[in-house]
Amino acid sequence: MKKWLLLGLLPLGLPAFGQASVAYYPWADLFTVSTNPNRTLWLDARFQTNTLFGQLNTTLAPLINLKKTENYQFYTGPGVRFSAIDAAQGGDFLQGYSWQFGVRVAPLTALPQLQAAFEISPSVSSGFSSGVLYSRLGVAYVFRKKSEL
Repeated sequence: MKKWLLLGLLPLGLPAFGQASVAYYPWADLFTVSTNPNRTLWLDARFQTNTLFGQLNTTLAPLINLKKTENYQFYTGPGVRFSAIDAAQGGDFLQGYSWQFGVRVAPLTALPQLQAAFEISPSVSSGFSSGVLYSRLGVAYVFRKKSEL
């Protein structure tokens, strides 16, 4: 039980490693917390917000920036979806796999931390028996150190 609790609390410690970012995709009911997305390689933790305990899935996705400018960034990377609650209830811990293709755009030059986010993500179940193509549109905010503002 301790390892499940520790695994569930792991994403809360991500901002301690430096800059962080949060994003919300309202139509997909998805909330994300990530390490510094301005770096070439960054980690994103994704949490479903449309359910209390029934299908509380979490996805960890290491992402890589393919192209980054001051106004936009293109990124991609794999993801692993799991559910500690399903595992505690006798179900499968591993729920599936995904691949993210995304872009974040900062349309306001006065507030570059505020970004519009769009993603396409093909996902498959852990047994590769079914799949779905997700498209997500949301908003992201990148927290920066005071010296960078």
